[in-house]
Amino acid sequence: MNKYSMSLLAAATLVAGAAQADDFSIGGGLDYMYSDMDGSAQHVNRDFSSNSLWTTYVDFRHPLLMVPNVNFQATDLSSDASGFDNKLRTYDFAFYYSPLELDTLTLNTGLNFRRYDGTLNHNHDYSNDAIMLYGAAETQIPGTDLGAFADARVSHWDSDHSHDWKVGVSYVVFPDDILKLKLRAGYRNIRVNYNEDSVQLDQHMDNWFLGAELRY
Repeated sequence: MNKYSMSLLAAATLVAGAAQADDFSIGGGLDYMYSDMDGSAQHVNRDFSSNSLWTTYVDFRHPLLMVPNVNFQATDLSSDASGFDNKLRTYDFAFYYSPLELDTLTLNTGLNFRRYDGTLNHNHDYSNDAIMLYGAAETQIPGTDLGAFADARVSHWDSDHSHDWKVGVSYVVFPDDILKLKLRAGYRNIRVNYNEDSVQLDQHMDNWFLGAELRY
C-alpha cells in the first residue's frame, strides 16, 4: 500500500506543478455499504457473513489535454464463513480522460489498474494485478445543488469476470465555498472473480451505500 500511495502523491505533485491553480481539482471521499455476500471460495459454495464495506478514494483532475486524470480507490472486500477467512483489499488506479465536459454533464473513460492484496485463512498471502475498463458520468441538475453519478470498473478477460459499478445521487452542501462538501447515496454492485496463487474466489455483493466527498 505504501508504494502505491507514494506513486500517486508523486504523480499529483507533477500535475499540480504543471496546471494552473484555477483548473486543478482534487477531491477525496469515503463510502460505506453493509452487504450480504454470496458465491464460492476455494471451489466451495459458502454461507458468507454479512460485512461492512468501506471505500476510500482520491480524485485528481487537471486541464492538460494529453495527460490523463487519476482516480485512486481502496476497498476492503474481506469475507468470512464457517472454516474460512479471507482478508482482501483492492487498490484501483484509474487513468482517464474526459471526452465530454460540459457545465452540467461530464463523461470519463479510461483504464483501471487493480491490485489484489489478501491473506487466506491467516497463513497464505497472495496478490495479483489486473487491468479493467473504466467509465464514469456525472450530471448536475440546473438551478439546484442536486446531481447524479455513475461509475464502473469492468474486466472480462479469460478467467477474470470482475466488476464494480455504482449509481447514485449527490447533494452539494455550501456550494459557494472553495472547499465543497458533497453527500452521496446510491446502489453498488461488486463481483470479485479471482483465480491466482492457489486462491479461487467468485463472490458477489450489492446494496445501497452512503458516502461523503470533499473537493477543492
